[in-house]
Amino acid sequence: MNFFEDYPRLESGLQDRFQRVVTRLLAGEVLTPGSPLQPDPDWRFAERYRDLIDGYLRIGGWRFHVDPALRLARAVHEAGAQRVRFSKLESLVLCFLRLHYHEQMRLASEEERCEISVGLLRERLVHAGRPVAQLSRRALSQSLRKLARHSLVRIERGFEAEDHEVIEVMPVVEKVLSEDRIQEIAQRIKAYVAARASATQPNANAEAELDVMSDETESEPSS
Repeated sequence: MNFFEDYPRLESGLQDRFQRVVTRLLAGEVLTPGSPLQPDPDWRFAERYRDLIDGYLRIGGWRFHVDPALRLARAVHEAGAQRVRFSKLESLVLCFLRLHYHEQMRLASEEERCEISVGLLRERLVHAGRPVAQLSRRALSQSLRKLARHSLVRIERGFEAEDHEVIEVMPVVEKVLSEDRIQEIAQRIKAYVAARASATQPNANAEAELDVMSDETESEPSS
C-alpha cells in the first residue's frame, strides 16, 4: 500500500481508527488480540491494514512489527530510539513476574491468563530479601504502572497496589526476557537473596538495572 494514496480512500471511521492505532503504537504500547470476551478492535484493524500502518511509520523512521507466534504488534524505531531504563525495584519486579509467567504458562492452556495478586508478589519480594519498607503501596504502584505503560503487565484503572488487587502478566514479557534466559534470571535473584542474607555488600550484578529495548527481542543488563 502507498500511504499517501490509500489513506484518503478510507472511510472517516476507519481513518479515526487508524489515528488511534498509530497513536497507541507511537506511545510505546504493544497491541494484542485482547481476551475472548473483550477483543481489541485495534488489533483487528492492525492486522487488516498492516501495510498501510507500516507505510506511515516508515516516514518517521519507524517500522510496524507483528509477531505472529506471540500475536503481538508494536512500532519499532530503526535507530533504537525508544530505549527504556528500569530502576532496581522495577527490574526486580519484572524478573519475578517473568519467572511467574514461565511457571504458570507451562501448566496453563493457551486461553488462560497469567495473573498474580499484589500481596503474593510483595511476599515473594520480601522472601527474596527486599526490605518491607521499600515495598510500600506507592513504590509498587509506581513500578507496576511503569511496566503497564510498556504493555508488560495489565492493571485496572485506579490501581493502588492493594494486596487483593490482581496483576495480569502480558505475553510481551517473553519478548523482553526470552525463555532461554530464565535460568540466568533465577540465578540472579538467588545471588541477590544470598547477598542480603550474608549481610555483605549487595552484588551489583544481582541488582543491575535492565535496559529494555522495545525494538529488541530481549533486554540486556545496563551494567
